[in-house]
Amino acid sequence: MKRKFIILVLIILFLCAFLILFLMNKNKEKGYLTLFGNIEIRQSDLSFRVPGRLKKLYVEEGDFVKEGTILAELESDIYQNALNQAKASLKQKRAEKLKKISIFKYNNPLCKDNTISKEQCSNIKEDMNSSIASHDYAKASLEKSIIDLDDTKLYAPFDGIILSRVREKGSILNISDIVYSISMTKPLWVRTYIDEKNLGKIKYGQKALIYTDSRPKDPYMGHIGFISPVAEFTPKTVETTELRVDLVYRIRVIIDNSDLYLRQGMPVTVKIIL
Repeated sequence: MKRKFIILVLIILFLCAFLILFLMNKNKEKGYLTLFGNIEIRQSDLSFRVPGRLKKLYVEEGDFVKEGTILAELESDIYQNALNQAKASLKQKRAEKLKKISIFKYNNPLCKDNTISKEQCSNIKEDMNSSIASHDYAKASLEKSIIDLDDTKLYAPFDGIILSRVREKGSILNISDIVYSISMTKPLWVRTYIDEKNLGKIKYGQKALIYTDSRPKDPYMGHIGFISPVAEFTPKTVETTELRVDLVYRIRVIIDNSDLYLRQGMPVTVKIIL
């Protein structure tokens, strides 16, 4: 009899413990607002600012590159020749300018005391001004030639991952023809949607946990960085735990500790801490 009583007590204690754990988990789950969304990453299409023949490509699809890394370059002989010509032209125009200024300074006193005619003085001054303008134009042309030569090299504008390599060596490129597509490593965020019923529970800066299928027990940390002021119809790709509503609000959850394992379009579960 005593043994049966002890077993009964143990069963009751086990049931009580199970009930307590169930209620704790239930209350804990109420402290979160669960949403579903997808990873989004900013990306950019890279191209040259000058036309030319593609000489060399340095990176492949999937490569991680740091900001300022050279990605590709064009054949630069045409632009190097243009730069040399611009330097020679500037040297010539500088000499002409100095000569015209010297002539003006020599004749200026003669103009003031009317030793030479007003027409001659006017021509001397116009020649000097024209020479100065030609020199300034040659200087601007040289600066443009330097920029054009530098633009035959394509550099990574930020830290990122090469998504696609569009062109190959020998391709003739026009201005803005895409060579690479690159995605940023930061910032990364989750695009998700919330219904009007739960809209009042969230605010800017509110903390959130982001779970992926590959690491369900090790969430990323994030915060709400954008709440759309405009309602929209529920996108077809959005899945919710409840029946869909007609109108939802788009929100953006910025990931604070992102890494290279997060990819564009990856489905994730977001738990916003209430």
